[in-house]
Amino acid sequence: MTKTETAILDSKTPEDYIDRSLKARLPPAAKAKLARLWMETTGYTKEDILRARNRHPYWKRKKMEGSAERTRRRLAAHDYSGGASVQWDRALVTEFLGLNRKGVDGRYVQKDWQLAERFGATIPSIQYMRRKLSKVELLLGSRASQGRVVEYLLRAESVLSRGKEAVEELEAGRRASAKIARPSATKSKARKISGKSASAKGAGAKKAAVKRAEPPKAARRSGTKKGGKPAKSAAPKKAARKAPKK
Repeated sequence: MTKTETAILDSKTPEDYIDRSLKARLPPAAKAKLARLWMETTGYTKEDILRARNRHPYWKRKKMEGSAERTRRRLAAHDYSGGASVQWDRALVTEFLGLNRKGVDGRYVQKDWQLAERFGATIPSIQYMRRKLSKVELLLGSRASQGRVVEYLLRAESVLSRGKEAVEELEAGRRASAKIARPSATKSKARKISGKSASAKGAGAKKAAVKRAEPPKAARRSGTKKGGKPAKSAAPKKAARKAPKK
């Protein structure tokens, strides 16, 4: 075994192993063999090595090369909005909470593009909701009710960033406005009902006046014959004078 290979096997941590492996001029097959030997000796796993690899400055630079173009292509491929913004109302936010679960490994069960497809949204829109949810969980804790979490998620991210007091202040203002608006609506309804009553009363008075102006039924019957001809006077005839006797 060469001095370089021995140095790699003497690595104490995954970060140390990645650093020495990068500096060694060995073929990939030899590095893979050394990795297996090192894991058997130290008890570290493949996941430990991959985690250290992703954090290493060299691999970070490699990963960032062309990342902007890859991100642009990914966002374009998973744009399900049709050019319209999603209106996150109470029903949609509640559904989002039910689907935005994490597994035992701490990762989301559904990827951001899957939720974007479900809600007809974009990946940035889903990421925005996830950021807001993280802030809400920090403000309310893990034991908050779903209704309260939904209420907070309906607020803008800028409001959540100002803290719990800002959210509660806005909610108190909304309730006060609703309380003021309710009596106004009641008064308007009362005026409407009062107007209807007045109209009905006016119509009744007009009908009564017309009825008083009409002649009694008996007079109407005696004043006109069938066919529209005036009836003979019902006044009693004067008694004829008797001629004097001669």
